Amino acid sequence: MPGFTLCQKTTRANKKLRNKTYIFSCLVLLFLILPSPAPASQPQNPEDIILLERVIVSARGSETPISQTPGGTALMDGASLLRSSPLGVTDALTRIPGLSVSPDSPWGSEINIRGLGRNRVIFLIDGARVHTSTDINARFGLVDTADIERVEVLKGPVSALYGSGSIGGVVNIITKKGNFSPVPSFHGSLITTFRDNPEGYGIHGRIQYNAPDYWLYASGSRRDHKNYKDGSGDKIHNSQFEDHGGNVKAGYRWNSLHSTRIQHQYLEGKNIGIPGRGEASMPQTADVTYPETLRTLTQLTHTFIPDQGLLQQSELNIFHQKIERNVRIDQLPPSGPLSIHPSADHDTWGLKLLNSMKKGNHAFTLGADIWEWEMTSSRTRHFRDQTTGIDTPLADAKQLSAGVFGENNWRIHPSFSLNMGGRMDFIRAESKDHYAWIIPQTPDAPNPLTRKADHHENMSWDLHAGLAWNFVPGWSMTFLGASSYRAPDLMERFKYIHLGQYAVYGTPDLDPERSRFFEYGLHYVQQNLAASISAFINDLDDLIVEKRINSERHEMQNIERARIYGAEAELEYRFSGHWHAASNLAWTRGENRSEKHDLTGIPPLNGLLGIRHSPATGLNGHLELLWATKQTKVAPEEKTTPGWTSLNTGISYIFRQTKTIHEFALKVNNLMDTSYREHLSTGRKPAELNAPGRSLAASYTLEF
Repeated sequence: MPGFTLCQKTTRANKKLRNKTYIFSCLVLLFLILPSPAPASQPQNPEDIILLERVIVSARGSETPISQTPGGTALMDGASLLRSSPLGVTDALTRIPGLSVSPDSPWGSEINIRGLGRNRVIFLIDGARVHTSTDINARFGLVDTADIERVEVLKGPVSALYGSGSIGGVVNIITKKGNFSPVPSFHGSLITTFRDNPEGYGIHGRIQYNAPDYWLYASGSRRDHKNYKDGSGDKIHNSQFEDHGGNVKAGYRWNSLHSTRIQHQYLEGKNIGIPGRGEASMPQTADVTYPETLRTLTQLTHTFIPDQGLLQQSELNIFHQKIERNVRIDQLPPSGPLSIHPSADHDTWGLKLLNSMKKGNHAFTLGADIWEWEMTSSRTRHFRDQTTGIDTPLADAKQLSAGVFGENNWRIHPSFSLNMGGRMDFIRAESKDHYAWIIPQTPDAPNPLTRKADHHENMSWDLHAGLAWNFVPGWSMTFLGASSYRAPDLMERFKYIHLGQYAVYGTPDLDPERSRFFEYGLHYVQQNLAASISAFINDLDDLIVEKRINSERHEMQNIERARIYGAEAELEYRFSGHWHAASNLAWTRGENRSEKHDLTGIPPLNGLLGIRHSPATGLNGHLELLWATKQTKVAPEEKTTPGWTSLNTGISYIFRQTKTIHEFALKVNNLMDTSYREHLSTGRKPAELNAPGRSLAASYTLEF
């Protein structure tokens, strides 16, 4: 139809013109009203001197510069995380090279680290393991971004501190808390954000009191957002969410040697739509919603810092983390039930003792940890004949892990340090009898025993050795070789998932996955410039995957061999005053070496190019380009993905008044309203889950 074609062409032309107008306006706004650059080599005062070296704690249990830490590590502080006004923590973490997002929904997308994600990445909140199902997103939405002080990332099995599951890496979120202060003082903040895509608001407040011998901290948050629209203007069905939470924390210093802190965290999500399919087996037409999901964490940490001797610090961490996940699956095909309501409680108890010691040129970390993950579940099915049946995806089950570990950082020479570490773990997984029904659909329905009670035990180990070499001032090389493992989790061993499309069965006698990992890094760090490149290879044996047996049955199986390898580069340059430029890229390849094809779930070549102006007061701004090339190296049943770019920008004004700091900010993500999808996204409606289109966020922040 000529009229339709003309209208379509006109609409596209108008959109291109509108995008160019947006870009031009933002560039003018960002670069003309911000202050002119001043020479970086002549800071006006000591506060202007910004060191680009970053220090990480999660890798070795004590503070270590990233450039001196063998293996891939990264850190993102709270200010950097909030700069782009992300919906969730994963949206911000993708700015770290090697990290990609696997979006099942905007509320809690998963993180993929160098081609591995979900249950191959350990997720910690204040050092406490987050255990829950990972087939559909449920983990990274369980913490509010405004509560985060910093995020530390390990890219692969580069540390002996964590045990089973770290073959893909570790994400440790450290939340905000109070501190001991020589002078008593009150501090607090209020953040309000309004967004147009997805339409909604967020509010977060905190208050803390610091004193010489104790501190108190409290915070609360609420968010409510509707369905979002993609770059084509199409509304993404069932992508809404709302949540609220709160934290109370306290610290007490008993004397100069001993201190204790205690905290309770709470976050509850409601009406969370999941437009993505994840790794779950369900019909394309189904709607999946979390009517309610809840996380609570109760934690006590005691620290002992002696004033002399071999022991530098000893820390005992005890926690209980509970996650309740309730799911509603409806809009099922006529041949299936009216709706399905899976529900599961995940209780994790844990204890960790970490001791830091120093003797001569040796810095030791020795410790032990034990945790138990217990899962109880049910699944209610409402049938079209008005009957109801209750079964369970797996019988009551639990997994115990107990291990001892050690790290030694040996300063062989002022230019050389050798890091060695290892751990030994005992793993026990057990499940009770599994019957076809808890409550059958009809009283006289047969209820056979489908799987007898079972348990499995194994011992496993991690080892790594790394070298850091400062071969000239400012330059360092790092080398790391490691072998790590991941024990099969409860779902992989014991699950029975049947949500309408096909059934997925766990396999109790799965072997642990084993990783052999090597990484090389080259780093350059000066006052105004930091750069690094790295290359890695991760050989995996007995990788656990879901395999199709027939059209009605899938099973969890070990494949023999897989290989993931790649390279990353990163640059940050403080070229003038408070002006920074940053760039990075990451390339990853994956091979299923047993079946001779590409490995599924591997992100394409991707990167970032950005510039920002960030003084403590006055006008702030940033402009960044995120990009990814097309991905055609895919597994046989995996979709290819076109390349894409997304331009993001923002501007804010910060000023002080008496004892308060105020910030008004306006930020725009996907400025060009590009229609694209992340390669690791999954979807049912639409079949391809596109990313959000242009999103404008206006915020006000008050601090005192």
